[in-house]
Amino acid sequence: MSNYLLVILGVFTSAMAQIMLKRSGEFTVLKDVNFFIYLVLGGLFYVASFGLYVYLLRTFNLSKISPIMTIATMILVVVAGILFFKEVISTKQALGIVFGLISIMLIVGQ
Repeated sequence: MSNYLLVILGVFTSAMAQIMLKRSGEFTVLKDVNFFIYLVLGGLFYVASFGLYVYLLRTFNLSKISPIMTIATMILVVVAGILFFKEVISTKQALGIVFGLISIMLIVGQ
């Protein structure tokens, strides 16, 4: 598997972990089995994300992979918040996302 696909998978697993934990918060802690399902899924995604990140740190320069993964995960989480949780973002947040995309393009283009 290409290392670039692993970067995408790492971003996806990190974002999914946050999304699953957000989803678990919608259920009563001890009364709903869905709480535990989403909590466990979030934990499993975090473990997968951590493993991929460790591998990617050995493969890519830290100064490139860390900002790329952090910004890409943030963008994916914001999009998921808008689509799945009906969250609303401000103009400043939208501008931040645009700058994030530009920064990823600049880092990758080096």
